[in-house]
Amino acid sequence: MKKYQIIYADPPWPVEKIIRKVRPNQTAMDYPTMSLTDIRNLGIDLRSYMADDCKLFLWTTHKFLPEAFGVMVAWGFKYQRTITWDKQNGMCLFGFHHRTEFLLFGYRGKIAMYPSQKAFPTIVVAKSNRHSEKPQVFRDLIEPFGEPRIELFARQKVEGWDCWGNEVESDIVLPNGEGE
Repeated sequence: MKKYQIIYADPPWPVEKIIRKVRPNQTAMDYPTMSLTDIRNLGIDLRSYMADDCKLFLWTTHKFLPEAFGVMVAWGFKYQRTITWDKQNGMCLFGFHHRTEFLLFGYRGKIAMYPSQKAFPTIVVAKSNRHSEKPQVFRDLIEPFGEPRIELFARQKVEGWDCWGNEVESDIVLPNGEGE
């Protein structure tokens, strides 16, 4: 069984679209979401695919930031850092312009205090495209952290990465029977 040094995950948090007058037809999500319990429980079988020294890059939004820390722990990782993505666009709710998302970095085992790869900035400014799609710049920054790498909840197959998700041909099998 392959042991991954890098896990890159963008869980389908249980978010609901907001009905807005400017976009009246946006009442359903573009993809199926998962409960927080189901997302946390992925860590049970995910651990068998982790290298002893493994890094996690976990996407979350403002709403699910507290829960994302719990997911990180449930998957067996220690929190280390938050990277903020400034999407340069977004919507205004409750008097706030929501134009950022977060990429939490965690690890299990050991990480290098002074790694040899280029420094990963804690703020990345990159325009967003399609809903939930993350810019390539993040994969480019993650790749020097090691391999093999896997993307969980992948929406496309990317060269140099294994993947798992319901929109791709998966490289591993997790408890819900999806994959391989």
